[in-house]
Amino acid sequence: MVVAPSLFVSTTFPDAFSAATDIAGGYCMSVLYGVLPPVMAWAMDKGKAKHSGERELSTARPTLIVVGLFACGIVAEQILHDFLALHL
Repeated sequence: MVVAPSLFVSTTFPDAFSAATDIAGGYCMSVLYGVLPPVMAWAMDKGKAKHSGERELSTARPTLIVVGLFACGIVAEQILHDFLALHL
């Protein structure tokens, strides 16, 4: 049940693996390693501020914003690149 569909797809579309890794690298990895860490740090700082009353990352917030925006820019650039590739 697993081998037959995989074999069919790989013989029908031999370049599918390259396209899948391109999508995984362009979108998923950028979100996983670029967007989520600043968001998690921001959320952890908010959670600690509720319990202890003090903020540890208040001076690091501009850095978190810049890193998050840079990662979002990479994702947007990949989306733009893929849309332009569709029209060619």
